Amino acid sequence: MKLFAKLMLAALVLALLLPFTILKDDQGKTLMSFSDIGLPDFNLPGMSSFSSNKLTPSGSGLGGKDIFYRWYDADGNVQFTTEPPPDGIEYTVKGYDPNANVIRAVKMPAGETAANEPAANEPAPTGETANAPPEMNPYDTESTKKLFEDTKNIEKLLNQRLEDQNSNLNQ
Repeated sequence: MKLFAKLMLAALVLALLLPFTILKDDQGKTLMSFSDIGLPDFNLPGMSSFSSNKLTPSGSGLGGKDIFYRWYDADGNVQFTTEPPPDGIEYTVKGYDPNANVIRAVKMPAGETAANEPAANEPAPTGETANAPPEMNPYDTESTKKLFEDTKNIEKLLNQRLEDQNSNLNQ
């Protein structure tokens, strides 16, 4: 049993050293180097580091957010990049969470179902609440159809105005 443990330990050490020594890629370089091994980044969340004379959030401090740099070029145009601009250019840093919702949720009254119907275990409303009109669901198909119709009507109106302007210009 001791011999088996020694052989397993030797095999483990050999397996760990193979990518650093014998195993090579297409260009003839070893698969790994000892410089690939390092300690993890121990920065605390929200800590900043100095970069081009400006405090910027460190990559680990933004917790998986996408980082964008906003700056002005020599012509005065606004530039948005994922890399910092050249040295000497003033910029601002903004981190965006790609997993965040861009559309805020609609707050529905507590206990209301999506179809404005009482749940199976709730009694039907009586009295004054029974005659009250149900609140409109913002995701209702009729509301969505009306929104699309209104949008098409606005598009027709804008196209008509453009045609009128073009005809007035050509006179």
